[in-house]
Amino acid sequence: MTITIAHLADTHLGYQQYGLIEREKDFYDSFENIIDDIIDKNVDYVIHSGDLFEHSKPPINALLCAQKGFLRLIENNIKIIVIAGNHDIVQKRETSIPQELYKNENFTILNHKNRVYEINEDIVIAGIQFIRKSLEESVKQILYEIQEEVQGYKHKILMLHGSTRKHFELNPEFELDTIPEGFDYYAMGHLHKRILEKDFKGGILSYPGSTDIREKGEISDYDSNGKGYNLLTIDDELKVEYVNIPLERKFIVESIKYPELDNKLDELEYEIKNDILTKYEKKPVLLINVKEGDFDKSEVSEKVYDKLKDLSLIIKLTYNPDIIIHGPSGENPKVRAEELIIEHLKEFKDEKITNLGLDLYKTLSQKNTEEAEEISERFYKKYYYNIEGEKNDN
Repeated sequence: MTITIAHLADTHLGYQQYGLIEREKDFYDSFENIIDDIIDKNVDYVIHSGDLFEHSKPPINALLCAQKGFLRLIENNIKIIVIAGNHDIVQKRETSIPQELYKNENFTILNHKNRVYEINEDIVIAGIQFIRKSLEESVKQILYEIQEEVQGYKHKILMLHGSTRKHFELNPEFELDTIPEGFDYYAMGHLHKRILEKDFKGGILSYPGSTDIREKGEISDYDSNGKGYNLLTIDDELKVEYVNIPLERKFIVESIKYPELDNKLDELEYEIKNDILTKYEKKPVLLINVKEGDFDKSEVSEKVYDKLKDLSLIIKLTYNPDIIIHGPSGENPKVRAEELIIEHLKEFKDEKITNLGLDLYKTLSQKNTEEAEEISERFYKKYYYNIEGEKNDN
């Protein structure tokens, strides 16, 4: 018997890119287009590997979009298995995730307590919700227990949300030895670029990528690999393929030398009018960098907006004139905040402290103050007070 499974992740419903309601709606449209395609292909199951929503308290339109999509799947006899990602969940005790609203006999949520979903006597799906790096030892134990629990099945799928050391070097959620061997397919979420590794611990590891462009860095990957979901086919063996669902809005990234600005703006105007807007109903997003010249930013801005404002949804302008202040080496490298935190905390010579700092940065940057308090309290109790409430020597 052949079973087909659609694997998607990082739909980020409710994300309002650039503060625009049009971009929020684009994410709903992308999700709905994927649901349409899954139904057209008569898929048996859908697995979603986290970050269904942009926020743990989504706006009503995001909740309704998800509900509509899941109801359509269920009406077509397609069952749904999900895990929560870091955007879905506030790691505070007694806090529910928004996916709980849809839970029923056809919609299953896997987490560290409810870990396993059996499709039949040969196929099993296991998974846990996103858990922060500072609790990796606990995660390793849970995943070992799952490995033992499912070892009798012929085909095994593991759903996880987080980056791995191999694919994201800077403070990944999963070190390679944390993820157990013995699974045919590792259904990942969290990284927005598409990754398909066909020899990972004896199985296949894949990030299907986000379903719309959330950050500028995803544009080149979209141009190369598309956006959409993965389609798994399981019979005697497990096979996986990308399914591309084209986005309905074009992103245009241009780096323009200032002396060529007028000519390039004419070319862009022509391209948008005579090519892009004949293929896309939605106006494009323009990301333009103007460089190499001694120019006035306000003058450049006026030229760009006069020429292209009515042809685009939004224009994001950046500038790199000739006159800039370099660092001591003559370079002006971009340094990530995480790298600065790691460097600053090196003096403690304690990886636990570094992981705490990075977890707090990630949490507070999303304005999750309650979760940050929870992380701090948990760390303090674990490493500075013993179970009787007395201070630890370490």
